Amino acid sequence: MAARGARLLLPATAKALWRWYAVLLLANALDLLFTYVAAERGIEELNPMLRPLLLTPWPTIVKSVVLVLLAGSLCVIARRDGSRLPVLSILRGAAFVYVALVAFHVVGLLTRTV
Repeated sequence: MAARGARLLLPATAKALWRWYAVLLLANALDLLFTYVAAERGIEELNPMLRPLLLTPWPTIVKSVVLVLLAGSLCVIARRDGSRLPVLSILRGAAFVYVALVAFHVVGLLTRTV
């Protein structure tokens, strides 16, 4: 139940939040998968911060924790009036970035021969 005086998001807005979260979740999973496939094929990781951690469990752990925290935050936001917050735009933007990153991985994997 929403707090006194708080308004629930419109169902369409809440659905849009969860749809874009699903896109972001899938794109993150594909990013991680394609990163490991590239590493397995001998392609060097371009991210200097990720490079020393790539073959450890940390990338998966960090992505999982961040995505779970984001889902929890979306649950809270969906129960409140988020009309003044640009949450949907930010979520959509993050999803587009990760979809572009997945496309970069696919192009790189298809054009790179080792």
